[in-house]
Amino acid sequence: MTTTKPITSMRIGGGATATPPPVKSHSVITLQRSITESASITAGMKVIVEMLILAALIWTPSCEKVVYIKEGDTVTLRLDGLEANNEYLYWSHRSLQEGWLAWQHPLRGWSFTKDKRWAGRLSVSQDALSINGVKEHDFGTVVFSRLSNLHAKITPVKSFTVSKITVSVDAKYTVLVSHEVVMLSCHVDTPPNHRKPDLYWLNPVGERITLSGGQLRVAVTGRDNGRWRCVVVKDDGEDTASLFITVLDLLPAPEFPLYTSEQSSLSVPCPFAFNVSWEQFQSRNVKKVSWCYIPKLYWHHFIINPQMILVFSPKNAEQGWRSNTSRGKGFVADLQKGGLILSKKQWGVEDRGHYRCKFKFGNSISLSRNVSVEVLRVVSSAGLVLHSGQSVNLTCSLGKALPRDHWVKWFPPERSAARSLLSFGRLDPAQIVLAEVGPDDGGRWRCELWRNNTRLTSAEITLAVSRQLSVWMLVSIGGTAAIIASLLLLICITWRHRRRNTRRHRHRVCRSNQYVPTFTSRGRDTAPLPGAHQSEGYTECFPQRKTMFKQTSLSYCPRQSVSVAAPSPK
Repeated sequence: MTTTKPITSMRIGGGATATPPPVKSHSVITLQRSITESASITAGMKVIVEMLILAALIWTPSCEKVVYIKEGDTVTLRLDGLEANNEYLYWSHRSLQEGWLAWQHPLRGWSFTKDKRWAGRLSVSQDALSINGVKEHDFGTVVFSRLSNLHAKITPVKSFTVSKITVSVDAKYTVLVSHEVVMLSCHVDTPPNHRKPDLYWLNPVGERITLSGGQLRVAVTGRDNGRWRCVVVKDDGEDTASLFITVLDLLPAPEFPLYTSEQSSLSVPCPFAFNVSWEQFQSRNVKKVSWCYIPKLYWHHFIINPQMILVFSPKNAEQGWRSNTSRGKGFVADLQKGGLILSKKQWGVEDRGHYRCKFKFGNSISLSRNVSVEVLRVVSSAGLVLHSGQSVNLTCSLGKALPRDHWVKWFPPERSAARSLLSFGRLDPAQIVLAEVGPDDGGRWRCELWRNNTRLTSAEITLAVSRQLSVWMLVSIGGTAAIIASLLLLICITWRHRRRNTRRHRHRVCRSNQYVPTFTSRGRDTAPLPGAHQSEGYTECFPQRKTMFKQTSLSYCPRQSVSVAAPSPK
């Protein structure tokens, strides 16, 4: 029976609508379409026809391919090694009772079925058909056929059996914490008359894990965060189905300590594993976040009860980070997108030790990470102020012996003689001895710490060296000091003498108990001078000035008065 039927219309390059030519077909697929459209065929005949179609499909097993795909993924049915060669290519699906699923021609373009179940989900290329977002009705058999010319028959070339693969994860939470146990399952719907394929899992880091009974029990860690793939091993290749697992974890502690120097800044990181966000941590009910300190000497003794530095509670986020001890002075913590940071501007030798960040969840689960911090320091045995000719030892130390793969490099001041001596060897000693320091040794001494070819940190110290005094300089300084002392002594003696003379010229109070009238040269009566010698003439306190006093009962006169005799009357 010859059937002529248009398929669907399509557009070529945005121009006029083209219609595929009528085709003549005696294939099994055409027989199925004709029988389905006939209302006179009974249900029993339809079953027989379906069996005949299935037999026809498995008649050429070399042209049949099984494709395993997960619901929701995109499946691509590729015609490997087949070319169009100006032929019409047709794809049909057994669940499509009328028309073709898709067809294409190298010159006339392509077209898709108008069935709403595939609307917007089909795409074709030169040698492949793709179905996006596979749904339940997409599973089944898809047959590819070709038509070489209008007078030829539609010839089935290849069939694809799209089978379902199911992957799932059995866990209490969608976001897991490290060391929690989950169950991964992978199952496939194997078509009849086909061998059941082998299955295995690939974890996010690419490690292969063999399945036992289709299930895998895993105690997850941070390295399990990401995409897990169930791989189906077939005779002609492999198919995969993926699922994603989110695991909260912290990256492992670094192999080596973090290095800084005295009075320098350092940030201690506590990063989340594989770009996990703080919001995902909060989804698991984080109760407390903390930083604590463990001294090196007591690492094995007080590991259970470390010294608390900073504490943060997400429920009381407005309070920020709190510190209840003096150990937290100077430290600053910050929760960033990629992890937790502890920083300090000026580190000291007392900060050497181990630092632990800890996240405590509501179900008594916690995550923690320990980081070791080393502080480099340069120490002078004689202090920072030295005298020329003095001996001193300079030590570049971490407070303990340096590991074998660590070494130091010294950088003395530019004019120091030690600079040329230390530049000959690559490895400098951790301690250098300066037998006699000179003025050129004063300045900044820098020590760098290296591990193999990696520079770790550096520390500095500044020395002040005074010049050595000679004998003549000492004599000169002593003579100058003696002269200055003599001048001071002379000034002091002179000052005391002048003060004593000034005290002698002070006035004193004189009293007179009797009145002796006298005649003065000016014809005035005066009282006798108390304490002065009285004569028939007159009393005079200052004979040089000829000062005369009036008669009073209380008068003042100098401490030493001079009595002169009055001239006798002529």
